Amino acid sequence: MFLVCGAARAESDLVLPKVDFSATAVHESGAVRIVETIHYAAGKLRIDRGNGFSSTILDLDTGTECLLMVNRTYLVLPLDDELFRHFIARTPAMSGAVKTGRTRFDGFEVTKYAFGDDGELAAAGTYWLTDSGIMVRREYDEGVYGANQHHLEYLNDIRIGKQPANLFVVPAGYRKAK
Repeated sequence: MFLVCGAARAESDLVLPKVDFSATAVHESGAVRIVETIHYAAGKLRIDRGNGFSSTILDLDTGTECLLMVNRTYLVLPLDDELFRHFIARTPAMSGAVKTGRTRFDGFEVTKYAFGDDGELAAAGTYWLTDSGIMVRREYDEGVYGANQHHLEYLNDIRIGKQPANLFVVPAGYRKAK
């Protein structure tokens, strides 16, 4: 598992955004709709699931994720190879993605890419990437347990700008979970 994390987070394998930003992230799959707030700055991504739910801080440089739990504890784990893919694109060389055109999405000029299944992850689809590296939309079909489930992930209310540094560290008063 550690080798997968190392390979998945190599800087040359990822299209890291060139700008700091925050956004509302939406994931729709079947009858399920999940809405989260995300913040990105210099290789770190924070995912807030809302009041009463946990937050996760992904550090793409160290290959770790920190779960901030509602009981004011935290847990540091190796980076989940699947979690960052919802928000960070992999390079065409790594993913086999092919450019299929240009369009506009939520006010941004974007390039659309098509990608195929990725090893054991049977999830072919498309993603849309801004010139500054923000993946604003991802759509794919996933063949889990022999079923074909359609997923749509996209960002709304994208705000480019410096993000507070305290969003990417363990807050004061949290203790490490055992």
